[in-house]
Amino acid sequence: MRREHLFIPLFLFVPFMAQAADSPKLLHLASLEWPPFASAALPNNGASGAVVDAAAKFMGSTVKVEYFPWKDTVAKGSNDPAFIGYFPVFITEERAKSCYFSAVIGKSSTGIGFLKDTPITWKTIPDLASIKLGVVEAYANGDALDEAIKQGKQQVEVTTSDTNNVRKLVSKKLPAIVVDKAVLRYMTLNSAAKDSVMFHEKMLLERSLNVCFQRTPAGKAAQESFDAALKKVNVAKIEEAYFKSLEEKKQ
Repeated sequence: MRREHLFIPLFLFVPFMAQAADSPKLLHLASLEWPPFASAALPNNGASGAVVDAAAKFMGSTVKVEYFPWKDTVAKGSNDPAFIGYFPVFITEERAKSCYFSAVIGKSSTGIGFLKDTPITWKTIPDLASIKLGVVEAYANGDALDEAIKQGKQQVEVTTSDTNNVRKLVSKKLPAIVVDKAVLRYMTLNSAAKDSVMFHEKMLLERSLNVCFQRTPAGKAAQESFDAALKKVNVAKIEEAYFKSLEEKKQ
């Protein structure tokens, strides 16, 4: 099937410079279906993919992305020698043991999605204890919430993807879910639930999105080359233009 490519205006980049001598010819990365940030069905592999692709062009490299459930994405991206890394990823102390993190390739606002007719109120993590939250397996939900889950103080229902999580919310199988704001909006934009799904104004956390390059000599070299190229890319403008384009196409 022919892949559609998203047009990104040239003014979003600074003038092209020659690739570094040690830039890899191929960036083979693992990812997950996490639209609008990453998806095989979206132009340029999603908003994060568009940023990665832009940086790769300055490196003189090409990008190959393969998709898996998140747990497998982490395993393959971290340890499989066929890959150089995985994306998009949040920085955590645990992941730092297996990653050379790239500079920022985007932003994520994580919070609580709920239905308009069953509103929730919360100010601190203990306030959520009486609410069963939908969470995605192996996702980082913020240290405080993850610790409450680990200690059995927070009710959760674990699923394998954001798609399943959002479906459970929309079908009222769950009263609330942990989800990224842009993900929730994208997944419900053209659905009957568009006006009934809400995102709580209080965030769990706001985090950068990065590439995890394998903690190997090749991974380190790729990370350094990628970061040098990324300095030539206006990440915020690419992300903004990408989201705007998707909204226009879905309306």
